[in-house]
Amino acid sequence: MTDGPSGKAPLVSDPTQPAAAATPDLPSEPGEPSATPAPGGSPGGLRQKAVTGVMWTATEKWSLKLSTLVGFIILGNLLSPVDFGIVALAMSFIGFLTTLADGGFSAYLVQKQRLTSAITSTSFWSTSALALLLALALVALAPLFSRLLDVPELTAVLRALALALFISGLSVVPAALMSREMQFKQLAIRQISATVVSVVVAIALALGGAGVWALVAQTLVRSVVALIILWLSTDFRPRFTFDRGEARAMTSYGSKSLAVGMQVQLRAQGQLLIIGALAGPVVVGYWTVAGRLVGVVVDVFSSVVGAVAHPVFARLQGSPERLSRALSSTRALSSLVLVPALVLLALVSKDVVPAVFGDQWTPTTTVASLLAMSALFNMVTRFDRSALLATGHPGAELWVTTVFMVIQLGLAALFATDLELLAAATGLSMVVAVPVRLLVVRRLLGVPLRGVVPTALVLLAGGLAAAAVLGAEALLGLEDWAYVSLAVVIGMVVYVGVILLVARPVVLEAVGMVPARLRRRLRLPGA
Repeated sequence: MTDGPSGKAPLVSDPTQPAAAATPDLPSEPGEPSATPAPGGSPGGLRQKAVTGVMWTATEKWSLKLSTLVGFIILGNLLSPVDFGIVALAMSFIGFLTTLADGGFSAYLVQKQRLTSAITSTSFWSTSALALLLALALVALAPLFSRLLDVPELTAVLRALALALFISGLSVVPAALMSREMQFKQLAIRQISATVVSVVVAIALALGGAGVWALVAQTLVRSVVALIILWLSTDFRPRFTFDRGEARAMTSYGSKSLAVGMQVQLRAQGQLLIIGALAGPVVVGYWTVAGRLVGVVVDVFSSVVGAVAHPVFARLQGSPERLSRALSSTRALSSLVLVPALVLLALVSKDVVPAVFGDQWTPTTTVASLLAMSALFNMVTRFDRSALLATGHPGAELWVTTVFMVIQLGLAALFATDLELLAAATGLSMVVAVPVRLLVVRRLLGVPLRGVVPTALVLLAGGLAAAAVLGAEALLGLEDWAYVSLAVVIGMVVYVGVILLVARPVVLEAVGMVPARLRRRLRLPGA
């Protein structure tokens, strides 16, 4: 429950996305296994690596979202809700199986104190073989899934997307090593290149009347291009060795991490499958696009910090006080920009969505607003999952995720035909999750409850900004783009003013992350 509706791409989730880019080789003397310790260093050195990682990740995310948003707008006008719904149903299977193919090995590689070539090679052959088997099974079972959901077109789409599932297995180990080394520059280059190429291909095919296959091609092209760039930019090469002892150790740890990932996938993808079974692919298309709108906002701002958070938390697992400060700062810094973005989306989606994406998407407007508000509730406990997994507590995360997975799947079954009620109920479940997560993190990691105060103050500023906009709307009676302009101007003025009054330390910390040269040019504090 730490993550609201989100995604990596404008239309469907990227099956290679836990993937990163490159990693240095693991050299060894002849006949001796190599060993690479988890990068560490002084607090200042780790902070600098984290800041650099955030900057590169920001470059990646914002470049990706600029290109994918353009593609999203164009494809949203060229394709129908049915096209989006069919691919969303197919990606429900792909997302679930991709997590299974990972096996929890990527989390193991990131948190492992020392790595050897035996560990990395064993991981690679394990994940690749599992991904291949799962892809072949999906090809064989595609007609059955299609009949169960009563969507005939699903068979061919699933079989085509099975290739993306196999590619994900080839990406797991080099991607995890890249994340471990915090080499985010290569990651940014890889993802930007793959996404831009895939969007161009998808738009070209949609203009040519390819329909649902434009979206299928987008996923496949992105996967293939990302894989090629990954292997061209990394020195990692697997050896023809398989260590059964290491495999057992990785499986023991990875099984718990995998269970968490599977629960997350089951919650998200299970919702789509339930909606598809009870309401059909058109309703799935509406729910998917509404969630994607919120996901674009969350991913741009939250995952910039989140991509760096997991390896940083892993390195601080021996220092509870530093971990507590890092978790509190990560939440607050992420919310500083994410809160006003989500508030603005909740306020203006009713006017912006039909104007930008076409009238066929009008049913998604209220749903998108409610999902945006749900994501706001999530800010207080954002990154708790990363902290628990990085510090060796996957069992606790599994317990919490299981409880709320059951709740959300039950809600999907109850409200599949009324997406507005489903979105509202989802938000209420997130409210309930907040105190549960805070207590779990406090007990296991020693993170005091006062650590949420900076984030709570940011949320307060967002709430006051929303109230100001709604008050001005009632007073002036503006509509359409006039109202959108009012929301942007009044909302930001109130938000910035309140933030400077009640959460100035968070602002100063954010400014401190800006490179000194840029601070001097912009005349920011601390320049």
